[in-house]
Parts: sequence; structure tokens; C-alpha cells
Amino acid sequence: MEELKYILIFGSFHSLTYLVFSLGFSLVFGVARLPNLTYGALYVLTGYSTYVFLNYLNTPLYLAVPVSILLTAAISLAIGESVIKPAIKFPVSVFITTVAVAYIFEELFSIQMGLKPVTLPLYPGTTSILGIPVSNHWLLITAVCLAMTLALLAFLYKTSTGKAIRAVAESWEESMRLGINPLRVLRATFLISGVYAALTGILLAPLKALTPTAGWSPLFAAFAIVVMGGIGNILGTVVASLVYGFIEQSMVYVLGGGIARVAPLILILLILVFRPHGLFGRGE
Repeated sequence: MEELKYILIFGSFHSLTYLVFSLGFSLVFGVARLPNLTYGALYVLTGYSTYVFLNYLNTPLYLAVPVSILLTAAISLAIGESVIKPAIKFPVSVFITTVAVAYIFEELFSIQMGLKPVTLPLYPGTTSILGIPVSNHWLLITAVCLAMTLALLAFLYKTSTGKAIRAVAESWEESMRLGINPLRVLRATFLISGVYAALTGILLAPLKALTPTAGWSPLFAAFAIVVMGGIGNILGTVVASLVYGFIEQSMVYVLGGGIARVAPLILILLILVFRPHGLFGRGE
């Protein structure tokens, strides 16, 4: 019974963090039909920049966080405009250049910050949930992730820009017939995805220490979740995040952390064998 409680509680927490990180990745992937492999580096960049603001520049937390988010969003837009958009019709080129940019960031992080793990301040205190002591920081993460998910859904379904993003993700050709400029929409997704990568980096850095290579693991998880749910399908991303998070945490308590990370990937392989376009994806 104790194990079931842990799986329920921490499966929910991890699923929400996977969801929010994957939503930003899914937006660009869905609109551009190309994965932005610098996304993990943006996650690390925000954590490091917040750390520098707090510890080297003595910036108050309430200023360090929004400034870091804005900086990451601007860099995400710059990467999209300079690296992804010019080669939008050449998937291999985008793949190679985004990997190259990610490794450039990684080397810069190593030079400037070193290899020693760093963390951000943890929200203090614990709360008992079903008799299990849980850090209040997880509760903060849950509240912010729920708000971010609902805000994105409201944006996509209630605003003209959001509806344009959905239209372009459905079909570039049809959206242009409706008078929508796909490249302008793509620019908006670069900004939004940068914000979501940034917020996730700030929320998780107190729990998962930052290193120059820390962005690859969440990037691979986001990639797997988006493909499993169906590229560009928000509902699919939500469901896939829940499946991924709960299976991972279930396996942690059965097999241990190392082996457990393989279990969701095996599930994804099985799903894609029978559903090549993902759980909610559709064929061209």
C-alpha cells in the first residue's frame, strides 16, 4: 500500500513536469514538423542564468526568475529565426544544426560554470499527503504546471494566435489559404516554447542538480512523449505524459531508477509499432 501511495503521488508530480516541458517542445515540433534539439539546452540555460543572477549579481529572486525567462525566450526566438526557419524544408540540416547548437551551449556551460552540479533555492517545508511527507516544492511545481497547462490550452483555443498555431500544425497549405502566415506563427511558437523550457528549468533545478549535460534527459523524454502522443496533438501529449510518468515511477519502485527509465521507452516502441503516428496522431 505504501508503494502504491508513492507511485500515485510522485507519478502525478513527474507526469505534470513531463507534460509542461513536452508542451513547449510539441508546439515547435507540431508547427515546423521538425524537432528543436536545442530545447534541452534552453532548460539548462535558464537554471544557470538564474543561479548567476542570484549568487554572483545578488539579484532578488523575484527579479532573477522573470529576467531569466525573458532571456531564454529571446534566445529561443533567435535560434528559431537563425537556425530552424532558414532550413525549414531541409529536415536533416535542421537536425544537424540544432544538435550542433546544443553542443555549443554545453561547451559554454562547461567553460563558464564548470562540471560541478549546482542547484537553485528549494521552496521550504514539507506537507503530508496520504501519510507520505512531500516537499512543498513539489506542490509549488504542481500548481505552476497546472496553471501553465491550462493557460496554454486557453491560449490555443480562445485566441486568434492560438487558433492560427493549431491551423498551421494541422496543415501549412490549408492555413495559407485561410490567410495565415505560417512563418509568423512559427515565430510565436519559438517564443512560447522558450518560456515553457525556462519555467521547467527553474522549477526543477532545486530538485535535480544542473550540469552542462542535464538538458539531454528531459529532451529525450519530451521527444518520446510527443511522438507517442502524436506530433502536434496537445491531447496526445497530455495522455502520453501521464502514461510515461506513471510507468516510470512504477518501475522505479519495482526495478530501481536506472532500469526503470527504459520501461517507458519500451512501451513507446510497442505503441509506435502498432500506431506509427502515435496514440492520437493521424497519417498524412
